[in-house]
Parts: sequence; C-alpha cells; structure tokens
Amino acid sequence: MTLKEFMALVLLIEVILIGGMLVWAIPTIIDGIIKNKRRAKFGQKLSKLFDMNRLDREQIEILSKEERLNSKDIQLSIRQQFKESISQNKVINEKVEYFQKLYQDYEKDEPFEGLPSEIRLHLERVRETMGKENDHVLQPLASQLQDLNDVNIRKQRKMWWVSVASLMIGIASLAFTAYTYFLPSSI
Repeated sequence: MTLKEFMALVLLIEVILIGGMLVWAIPTIIDGIIKNKRRAKFGQKLSKLFDMNRLDREQIEILSKEERLNSKDIQLSIRQQFKESISQNKVINEKVEYFQKLYQDYEKDEPFEGLPSEIRLHLERVRETMGKENDHVLQPLASQLQDLNDVNIRKQRKMWWVSVASLMIGIASLAFTAYTYFLPSSI
C-alpha cells in the first residue's frame, strides 16, 4: 500500500464518520425546523381565531395538542403573535391586550418552564412554601437560571463538535503514525 492509497483510505474513513454524524444530526435539525413551522402555524390559527372567537386558555391547550406542542411552545407562539399584533400598521388594542394577557397567564402559572426538571422541582417547592402571591420574588432567579441553562446547552453543543473534530484529527494522526511505523521504507 502506497502513501497515496493509505491517505485515500484515511480520507474515506473520515468521510464515512462525518456521513454517519450527519445521518444523526440531520433528523435533529429537521425536527427543529418542523417544530418551528408547527409553532408558526399554531400562532396563525390563534390570530385567525381571535377575529372569530376569543379562546380561553383551556381551549388553546386543546388545540395545541393537535400540533403536538407543549406549554413552552404555546408561550412562544403567543409571544410571537403579540409581537406581530404590535408591529402591524393598524394596531388592534384588543388583540394586543388579549395576547399579552395570555402570555402573562402562562408566565404566572409556569414561571419555571424551560428549566431542567431537577431545578424546576426545587423551585416549585420553594414557590409552594412562599405562596403563589410571592412569585415575583422567584422570577429574577428563574430568569437567571434559564440564562445559565441556555449558555450551558450552547457550550455543550460547541464542545461536542470540538470533540468530534478532535476525534477525526486523532484518527487521521493514528492512521498516519501506524502507516509510517509499519512501512518506514516507502516514505
């Protein structure tokens, strides 16, 4: 085996590994895109239904099951509709107030949504001990914890990609070292 053949083999192995990673990553990316489209579709439904009939929170949650959305997704959809209703040329105050009230209701009832379940459980216990009327005391802590959690998730993703790149470089280096060690006369 010549050096060119060996390097072609190493390159083929790396391409196969990258292809395998893409097979794993592409469905995750597609799932995120589909979920965003479902959120947008749900938000547009809410906006259209506002014009015909204002829904209460229970009705909204029933409709969200059709799109397979959780309460955090509902909050994001409502926030998006609030933003769109404010940014229209002709602002309809009733619509703005409706979406603002819905969003505040979700925030009040589920202030720890988006946090890991281990943290959320402890914060719920503290909330029960303090009483729901003192939720405003826990809001800054919950927001800070959510920000830290988001930063941690981004760091984990970056570190995963760094680890994969390091693995690829390591495999290539190991293969080259093995080739030069076992066949030193052909270089």
